[in-house]
Amino acid sequence: MRIFLVWTLFLMRATSTGGWAVTGPRQVTVEQGSSLALSCSYKPRYKLSFKYWSRKSSLMTSMIQTDGSEVTVTRDRVSIRDNHTANSFTVTLSSVTAGDAGRYSCGVKKVGISRGHSTEVMVSAAAVSNTTEDSNLSPLTISPLCPRGCGEPPVL
Repeated sequence: MRIFLVWTLFLMRATSTGGWAVTGPRQVTVEQGSSLALSCSYKPRYKLSFKYWSRKSSLMTSMIQTDGSEVTVTRDRVSIRDNHTANSFTVTLSSVTAGDAGRYSCGVKKVGISRGHSTEVMVSAAAVSNTTEDSNLSPLTISPLCPRGCGEPPVL
């Protein structure tokens, strides 16, 4: 019984001291085709720790991570850069697709222990432009006096 109690207190302490180690947005919405830039902040004691960005799935594998330095790491469409002065790191995902929507985690790793923050990424459809600039088409104008178009104006 005593071992169980000590183990329980250890787990409670580990969980409570790690709380809020990393903070960031709970939810972000990004337009399909554009880029997402998301910042996560961490406590100063994690300054030299690995920072990571991963997609939450059943296997929770790290998508990209730093080596603890401020060097930008890029893999495919994702980059991550740590800023020790600001105690934050920025993750950038370029050319966002509908398949990028989902739950992600930004976090820190220190001596085998991970502390993360969960963010829901939502992807909206790209906006459709309704302008006729740079096109050979002119907008159709309808006069309230001539709702179906009157053809050529009369010659005077």
